[in-house]
Amino acid sequence: MLTLSAEQYARLCLPDPATFVVPLSRETRRHFPVETAQRSDEELVEDVRASYRHAMTSLHITHLPTLVRWVKADVAWARGLRDQAVTRVWFNETAHPNATAADLLALLASSRITD
Repeated sequence: MLTLSAEQYARLCLPDPATFVVPLSRETRRHFPVETAQRSDEELVEDVRASYRHAMTSLHITHLPTLVRWVKADVAWARGLRDQAVTRVWFNETAHPNATAADLLALLASSRITD
């Protein structure tokens, strides 16, 4: 019998990147037109694909709404978020990556609003 951990099961329940990345790219451009204006559709799709893959496999984000918010931030309004030192620190020290991602996004969004 195959036994899956809770994280493995959650990852299996996420949308397949092959069918999810293009619509997510379009939605990201629609929500953040200024921030994504300098990239072609193909470049944005590749950025979204890389961010989605990194968030799932390296950061272990499995809660879909949080994952979508993370990708949009990483490729639009907080570009390169996955490469920041603070991201590595926060995710290296957490047992709850979905909550960590939500907390970090809330922190960044609040500072973005007040700037």
